[in-house]
Amino acid sequence: MPLLWDAEAIDALTETVITRLLVRGDTARAVAMDLALGLSAVQPTLPALALALPFTLAASAIEEMLGAGAPARAAALDAWRIAALIGADALMLKTEGDDSLAALAAQWKAGDEVFDAGS
Repeated sequence: MPLLWDAEAIDALTETVITRLLVRGDTARAVAMDLALGLSAVQPTLPALALALPFTLAASAIEEMLGAGAPARAAALDAWRIAALIGADALMLKTEGDDSLAALAAQWKAGDEVFDAGS
C-alpha cells in the first residue's frame, strides 16, 4: 500500500472508493473496513481521521461528476455518512489516547455498531 499522505496515493484511494461504490456496488462501510485493515497493516501509526479523506473526496467527486442520478446520490450519501462516522470514531479514539489507524481498525475488527467485521 502506498503512503496515504502522498497525493498520488490519495487519488488512488479515492478512485478505489468511487469504483467500489459505483461499479462494484459495495457499501461504504465495507470499503472503509477493507481500507482500514489494509492500510493499518502497512501504516499503523497514520491518524485514524486520515481514512475519512478518500471518502470525502469520493463523495464530492461523485456528486460533481454524476449529479442527481439515484445511484450516484445514494453512493455519495453513503460515502459522506461513512466519512462522518470515521471522524466520530477518530475523535472518540483521540479521547482514549490512541487515534491511530491501527487503533481504529482494531476497534472495528473487535466489533462496532457500524463497522462490525462479522456482518
